[in-house]
Amino acid sequence: MRSTLLAVVAIALTACFGGLERDTPEPAVYRLAVPEIPPGAPIAADLLVLQPALAPGLATNRIATVWPGNRIDYYAGAIWGDDLAPLVQATLVEAIRSAGRIKVVEADPGYFRATHVLGVEVARLEADYSAGGLPVARVTMSATVARSGDRKALATMTAAAETAAGANTLGAVIAALDDAFGKAASEIITRADDALVADLASQP
Repeated sequence: MRSTLLAVVAIALTACFGGLERDTPEPAVYRLAVPEIPPGAPIAADLLVLQPALAPGLATNRIATVWPGNRIDYYAGAIWGDDLAPLVQATLVEAIRSAGRIKVVEADPGYFRATHVLGVEVARLEADYSAGGLPVARVTMSATVARSGDRKALATMTAAAETAAGANTLGAVIAALDDAFGKAASEIITRADDALVADLASQP
């Protein structure tokens, strides 16, 4: 009798939790929009884009929010399509390739021998609610361009951008994050291109 009762309870619990699992909606999955970089003269460089370093709280596939007191939280029911570091890396690579200036652009050092390296650090990529009202998308990135052979740093730069969301909805917040990221990434890429041009011009 005892074993029969335990079996009935086990079946009931399985059905209960199974139903809860099925009723849980799948999270909405987002990616960063690839910014459009203005075209320019070709640059005879092979660039390796390293995977970015991330500030605490950003090393996840969850979409970060910031609240009063510098409290970090995340949106429920929404995630990035990958962890933020490889997502930013892939987006930067695609943006640089699309501009068509640099001869070869890769994210994997095993594919080729790069002449130059772009290292990036993401300090902010979040929806900021700390001021009250509608959230503001804030993105801050720093980057260093270096020669691959001797690792000599050629230029270091920081770009920050913000865009107010048009509404307190996921769609509006993602659009604002895309806009702010695009502004910051465009500045980083443009200044990195300038550093590459200057370095190549200085070589005999």
